[in-house]
Order: sequence, then structure tokens, then C-alpha cells
Amino acid sequence: MRFDWGAEGARRILPGAHVVVLVDALGFTTAAVLAAERGDRAVLEGRAAPAVEQLGLEGAVVLAASLRNRTAVAERILALQEERGERTMVAIAALGGEAGGSDLRFSIADQLTAGAVVDALVALGIDHTSPEAAVACAAYEGLRNAVVHLIGASARGVELSAAGKRAEVRPATERDVSRVVPELRDGVFRA
Repeated sequence: MRFDWGAEGARRILPGAHVVVLVDALGFTTAAVLAAERGDRAVLEGRAAPAVEQLGLEGAVVLAASLRNRTAVAERILALQEERGERTMVAIAALGGEAGGSDLRFSIADQLTAGAVVDALVALGIDHTSPEAAVACAAYEGLRNAVVHLIGASARGVELSAAGKRAEVRPATERDVSRVVPELRDGVFRA
């Protein structure tokens, strides 16, 4: 497992990746999970969409992760590895901090969510991680009981709440409440 931030970071960890896990906890990946829960498709949009479109993800399975479906994502990755019959390279890209251009804003919501996915993978026995993935996992493990508060009190969480979008923050803090795993196909996430 490898983990990095933004489009540039994603480009660094993508070579050789069989599975790409996108994380935009207070944005499109949680929205994609919510849409899939309703049986809808989610079109790739929002602040991180241009970054994703520039990554050239052909050949890799691309999954949307949030706290809501972190264990389901890990189980899907394990199933993909079993189908392949060999080790599977996983790249986890935190894209919720993309502000456009070369600006990158680190999102604790994304770090904690990415760490939660790594934690779920480790629980399933997939534990060969890069230092970056290990640190994200350690952050999640150490702060597991404070995740709801930390995401809500994060800069982006406060921005959304101040803009009257508090209802978008709450679903991003709910852990393991969904079994759906949206997969990106032709610019659309579907379960």
C-alpha cells in the first residue's frame, strides 16, 4: 500500500498500482458512496475531479473510499487480490485538498479516512505499507475515538458548516455503515 496527497502525489504512487483508492472525505468520495447506497451513479465532479481526470487511471481498478465503507473497500481489495492470485499494489490518493493549480491543502479528514482504509486492510492481513500509509494508519488508530469531532472541527468541516452544508459533514464521519464500494468507470462511480 502506498499513500500520497494530491494529483502530484498520486502520480508518484500510481506506477504499478492495480487498485487506486480515491479519498475526498468531505467531497466526492463520500458523495459517491451515498449515491451508491441509494442505487444511483455518481458523476465525478467537484474540486478534485480535474486532478482525477489528469491521472490517466486506465488499467487500474479505481474505488471511492470514505469512513462509511472503509471495511467494504478493504474486503473488495482483498477479493481483487485473491482473483489475481498474487500480491496487489494499492495506491491510496487523498485528493480532497486539491484547490486547483499547484495549490494543495492537506486535509485531516482525508488523512484520517485514508488511515482508516489502511487500518481495515491491515486487519485483513494486507499489511505491507509505505511509510506514508503507515503514518496515516497510525494517525487513525491513535485518534479513532475522536474522528467524528476532528473531521467536523477541521478547516473544511467548519467551512462546510458555515456555508449551511453541515448535513454533508455528518455522513463523512460515520464509520462502517455501508457495504457498497463505488468503482469508477467512464467518469461515473457505480457500485
